[in-house]
Amino acid sequence: MKLTYRGVSYEHNPLTLEPTTHEISGKYRGATWKHNYPRHIPQTQPTAELKYRGVSYYVGDPLQVEFIIRAKQHSDTVKTAQVRQPEVGQPEKTGGELTKTHLTNIRRNLERRLLIATEQGDQDLIRLLEDEAKHIA
Repeated sequence: MKLTYRGVSYEHNPLTLEPTTHEISGKYRGATWKHNYPRHIPQTQPTAELKYRGVSYYVGDPLQVEFIIRAKQHSDTVKTAQVRQPEVGQPEKTGGELTKTHLTNIRRNLERRLLIATEQGDQDLIRLLEDEAKHIA
């Protein structure tokens, strides 16, 4: 098809879409309907894991469902194994140690912010940061 746009002529060949042999069909209020997907659009894959009112169930090809169930069980066991094992040489910290570490990090961050404020010469910010340091101590 010959087309002209703003004085420029060109040949337009529209793509022809061929429907696939796979079609989706069903019944709605007693009337059947069919829908063919064009070939370039990927076919939709069925959802394998669904949940209704808190109860999980699976639909689709039984082999794929079995594979998904086993993969999920394997990932759950790996996650629990990773959570239960503390790092070697790193004992778990208690509440008091965590509080001390948290305050140390806050003080370090405040010192860094104060150093940057002094380099920039912002006296108002320096005063605010010094007041904040008094509240922390």
